[in-house]
Amino acid sequence: MTAKFRPARRRDLRPALDTLENRALLNGAPMHHRIEVHATAFDRAEISRRSLPPPPPPRGLNITYLNQAGGYRFINFNGPSPGDMAGTGTNMNGIANNGVAVGNTISNTMTFLNFGANPLRSSFAGPVNVNGNTAALAFGINAKGVVVGTDGNGNAFFEHRGHPLVPFIPLGGTAATAFGVNDQNAIVGQVVEANTTPGFLRTYGGKSTLTINAPSGPDTVNAQGINNHGLIVGFYVGTDGQDHGFTALASSAVNGVITGTAVADPVIPNVPGEPGATFVFSQILGVNDKGIAVGYYGDSTTSQHGFLYNTHTGVYTFLDNPSAAFNNGVEVTQITGITNSGEITGFYSDANGVFHGFVAVPHVVK
Repeated sequence: MTAKFRPARRRDLRPALDTLENRALLNGAPMHHRIEVHATAFDRAEISRRSLPPPPPPRGLNITYLNQAGGYRFINFNGPSPGDMAGTGTNMNGIANNGVAVGNTISNTMTFLNFGANPLRSSFAGPVNVNGNTAALAFGINAKGVVVGTDGNGNAFFEHRGHPLVPFIPLGGTAATAFGVNDQNAIVGQVVEANTTPGFLRTYGGKSTLTINAPSGPDTVNAQGINNHGLIVGFYVGTDGQDHGFTALASSAVNGVITGTAVADPVIPNVPGEPGATFVFSQILGVNDKGIAVGYYGDSTTSQHGFLYNTHTGVYTFLDNPSAAFNNGVEVTQITGITNSGEITGFYSDANGVFHGFVAVPHVVK
């Protein structure tokens, strides 16, 4: 990535993009690729499965948590065989409620190696392979191990624990990608049609597929996530030509069509090193069963910053990885997924413009 354009992991799929930004999936092979994990100040063996830190030691003694921000403790890592040039590295695209995150590494030749891992429990990663296509990418995973994405040939796909990959293009479209899947195997994504690129919701077993239309504008919709209550989140292109967040309910469909509700753009905070930066766009990328959504916004410096968004209250909480750094005046944090327990995943860029994945755990003091 350079200072002049958004990173390759931008998740919108517009007709002008090449073959739908192709993504890939986990297969059923054993977890054997090692990821490089950088956890600080605390032995991983003592990280509890669902919360951090453990009860404090006796007599009022305290330990200091490093790599921490906004009430979260971050575990940063590289996937297998990442590149080391600006714009390469590791991206994490989603996380299941059991803590397994899915993503990819980007080589110096801009090919993708996809993998899944649970960095809170292990330093091993499961290989990702979609018919050997290094342009394919995985975007979402659920607690049952169903992975969704795009196969590198213009098709959305889903796959479950090593069973044959199922490619599909819904609603009579010409191309599609799947971005999110809930624990009932409902899938959301985007489909390219003749004149529009709406979102779609494919219900369990493919019994029906619904169209998701934008709240307004040219009807370019990216449905990115769906929780187990049927709350859909994503982003759409507004009349200003920029991306803005939306929510929608599966139960609101009328004649096979769901119309999204616009989410108010964030009032962005002052960020050190970015004096005078103004809001440009936002993307909502995931949501949990508590209605807490995650995503990021882009500002006038072309930097990107993560946020959590409470769909009940409309309140944004801004959160960047504490290791994110400026490269040519640009820094990046994207939060791409959240579990019901509050763990989040995503990626950030370092001072060389290289991406690294992270999983972060709420810092709970008892």
